[in-house]
Amino acid sequence: MGSLICGVAVLQLLLTLYGLPGWTCPIFHTLGIPCPGCGLTRATLFLLRGEWKQALTMHLYAPILLIALIVITFCTIGPRNQVERLVLKTEALERYTGFTIILLGGLILYWLARLLLLQSAFVRLIQG
Repeated sequence: MGSLICGVAVLQLLLTLYGLPGWTCPIFHTLGIPCPGCGLTRATLFLLRGEWKQALTMHLYAPILLIALIVITFCTIGPRNQVERLVLKTEALERYTGFTIILLGGLILYWLARLLLLQSAFVRLIQG
């Protein structure tokens, strides 16, 4: 599953990088409402190019997505003993802090703020 997630993510990034049509957001194109992840692909590409300001303007969660992809890739191809150690440390961190709920809650609040307070700018940003 990790290989599939990373493969699809890398494919989407490469398609976008080379100006080819990638997967469009079904929520945006069906309902006309940007989803919480709209803009993440382009923001991640800006981040990979070192354009931090542009990346964070496009989507604040781009660094989190990039870190998640790196961790998933490592867990897919890394040495088993190191992966197991990382999994144990991550589970302990999650139990102690609840960071998954914090990140997801933050993503929803960020999306709502962009959608409700900056809707026209948000849609223009997403449409490119």
